[in-house]
Amino acid sequence: MRITVTFSAHERLLEAALYLPDIDSKDPLPALLFEGSMTGATSKVTEFLAQAISRHGYACMVLDHGFYGDDETAPAPWESPAKRVEDIKAALHFLEQQESVDREKIIGVGVSVGAEFLARAIRETEGLCKGLVMIEGPFDDAQNYIGHVSVPTVVIDESHMDAAIDETVLWIRTMWDAGRQWPSRDSTIDWSIASE
Repeated sequence: MRITVTFSAHERLLEAALYLPDIDSKDPLPALLFEGSMTGATSKVTEFLAQAISRHGYACMVLDHGFYGDDETAPAPWESPAKRVEDIKAALHFLEQQESVDREKIIGVGVSVGAEFLARAIRETEGLCKGLVMIEGPFDDAQNYIGHVSVPTVVIDESHMDAAIDETVLWIRTMWDAGRQWPSRDSTIDWSIASE
């Protein structure tokens, strides 16, 4: 199910698409905040990934930045990196405040250049986001941002969308199943156990 949610950032109203799984659960859901390019094909890829991953039991939110989407201001012809990071931080705080979200299981999923902006926001909201998935295309360089955050991080190839979905879900589940606690960024996970 897709619903539109609104929240404030920079004294402006922002929108986000929230994809919810079709499950009946009284327990709060793990939440993923997706950030991709604001324009072009990557924005469609980001929405596709969020919708597909939500079917695995996650609340998946895709931010519609005020500079390009339909909010109370006209879209700007340029992008402000600082304001974009502030939007992401506001979205993370919005997720944290929802009763239906497990605040100990909020993860960022950066697609293409979105990984860079998520990494910046995660650094500035220490402890709020518990992990970072970087989904990169052939011309992206997400590897350079791994050392910039103190949360567990993985880089996944975007080349095959079904594989990217499966790898993202597997990585998240493996992180939670590793002692039911988030390990430190430097922890090692036995991937052979996860793939059995």
